[in-house]
Amino acid sequence: MMRFMISLFLFSLIFKTDLYAQNENFASDRPGLSDAPDLIDKKTWQIASGFDISKYNHYGVYQLSQNTLKYGISKRFEARLDFGLQYDPEKKIYGSSGPSLGLKTLLTPQHQFIPKTAFIIEYYPPPFSAAQQSSGLGTEFCFSHNFKNGNSLYYNIGANWLDIESKPTLNTLMGFSYQVNEVLHIFAEFYLYKVPEIRLNYVSDIGMTYQFNKKLQFDFATGLDIIKPNGNSYFNCGISYNF
Repeated sequence: MMRFMISLFLFSLIFKTDLYAQNENFASDRPGLSDAPDLIDKKTWQIASGFDISKYNHYGVYQLSQNTLKYGISKRFEARLDFGLQYDPEKKIYGSSGPSLGLKTLLTPQHQFIPKTAFIIEYYPPPFSAAQQSSGLGTEFCFSHNFKNGNSLYYNIGANWLDIESKPTLNTLMGFSYQVNEVLHIFAEFYLYKVPEIRLNYVSDIGMTYQFNKKLQFDFATGLDIIKPNGNSYFNCGISYNF
């Protein structure tokens, strides 16, 4: 896989294409740990699918299938449905994640020093996962500054209640995306999150997106805990398709 990624990266550097440019309205929230403030076009559907292999203290419930189905309601609203398949390698059992129902709304477009801003709210009906039997809620503010050269600076602030009656997991993220050419972007992110009664976690990741055409995009990301990298890492890969 890594050899393939390096070859793809070098191919894109040598053979740049001018057929089309990446569009904010492609608006995939994959990959990495961030959510973009961009919305897909009105009356457009998007399916984003992939897998995530992550570990915390050498243990993790693997996301064999992560799927997000989105629909552009208008220029300011986007509906979303998240669902997936999980596998617990220790217990050797399969389970489902979701479905969760969500809405993204554009609050402000980018204007000079004011970032493009969106808000996401998601409801997790019970059972959201094999380990969660109550209703949950997720909220997040998404910000980005897109530059004329195709690069962007972005950041998120959010809270997640897998149980509405419990304390939330708090998170914040900052990332930078660099446009290598019209089809290839590479990015780096720094992510902080605090699970109730567990230490503050510092995660850093790198990744790439490659847009094959106007409708199809491939992505890859990998990251680790900066303070305790041994046994605390993740890897994900997937595609997004607009139709």
